[in-house]
Amino acid sequence: MRALPLNSTFFVLVLMLVWSLVRGGQSVWEFLSRPAIVAIVLLGTVVTVTFSALAGYINPRDYVQDVVAARQFLKHSTLYPAEMAQMGVVELSAPIAGREELERLPGIRNEFNTLADPPVYQNAHPPVLGIMLAGPVLFLGLRGSFALLFLLSAVLLYASVRAVVRELFPPLSGLQLMVLMGLIFAWYQVGTTLRGGQSSIILLALISAGWLMLRRNRPWMAGAAIGLAACIHVFPAVLILYFAIRCRRAFLAAITTIAALSAVAFEVTVQHTYSQWLSTMDTVSELYIPRAGNLSMAGLISGFSPANAKVIALGMLVTIAAALVFYLWRGADQMDTEYSISVTAMLLASPISWGRYLPIMILPLAVLMRNWGQKRPDWAVPALLAALAFMATPDGTYEWLNSRLAMAMPSFSLVAILLWLRISERQ
Repeated sequence: MRALPLNSTFFVLVLMLVWSLVRGGQSVWEFLSRPAIVAIVLLGTVVTVTFSALAGYINPRDYVQDVVAARQFLKHSTLYPAEMAQMGVVELSAPIAGREELERLPGIRNEFNTLADPPVYQNAHPPVLGIMLAGPVLFLGLRGSFALLFLLSAVLLYASVRAVVRELFPPLSGLQLMVLMGLIFAWYQVGTTLRGGQSSIILLALISAGWLMLRRNRPWMAGAAIGLAACIHVFPAVLILYFAIRCRRAFLAAITTIAALSAVAFEVTVQHTYSQWLSTMDTVSELYIPRAGNLSMAGLISGFSPANAKVIALGMLVTIAAALVFYLWRGADQMDTEYSISVTAMLLASPISWGRYLPIMILPLAVLMRNWGQKRPDWAVPALLAALAFMATPDGTYEWLNSRLAMAMPSFSLVAILLWLRISERQ
């Protein structure tokens, strides 16, 4: 999948980092309110969102696996066919409305050149996701359902950020909110998520909704939100550990939601669906845990160690889960920080965490900024901006640098944020 053509968020973050070092970590709003910076942010937002929408509509490669699964479900066939790649090519060959006009657009026309290339070979997503997409795919097809998912993700991203900011910070001015939204929508990892039709932003919305429901003393709704998230992608299930220790009603709601949705999926799909999914997960883990770009602790260690990647992944999952349980059991109940630490640990504990999962970090980052507030240490702002810059760097940059250490910088940033969240608890 080609990189987005303008990575304005990364460049603005680097400029903010330089500004904070020169000005001693003073408020960055003064810098962000400068007309030139506002113009860069807004231009980056328009270019990124437009490119993501058009390129994804033409060639939604990462989304094809979910569409194939939905088609297979509608035919009452296996959601994990061996011919996944060939079926994906057939999906991509469907007519494209407005093709002649789109082929005239520079940058966009290149998306047509790889339509015949096989997309992903395995579908690692749980059966529930394919079932949920069956209706949109049936009525709208590949590209129509992609457009619907793109719009839904954009709305949920905006709503999630507004909810988090409104809950944690004083009201922002119109300009501040516009710049903040611009930085988030122009974020490279947000652009690749939207362009690929991936579910990371929907997971962000569900995880943020779970946190918000806990704040509003609605544990059953919080548990249901995380249970649904775990049925769309497995790694949010790590948050159930938090519920088990801090909120038993939310824990019961999450377990019940997962059991109910899994039972429905088991009943309405073909025999052996879950065993096929587990087999696919095993294959995907073997292929992608040691791959450059995997931000999890297993991916980080596998990049430096010749040991069996699946053994490392299991060891990291158990270690991080045990550390999380120990931390929650011994610490005082500070819901915002503990939930944010659990979310960050979730990404590190998952055997595979891609850059497109990073938008989920919006909530932990907001809590970290709120916790530090006016009591932050002198190094807080530059260190946080450096971590954000590493997290906003296009994936191909690390491969171009051809250094294991450089490729691991986003992973180290996640570890740093996890530790800073713990430190900020004491401020």
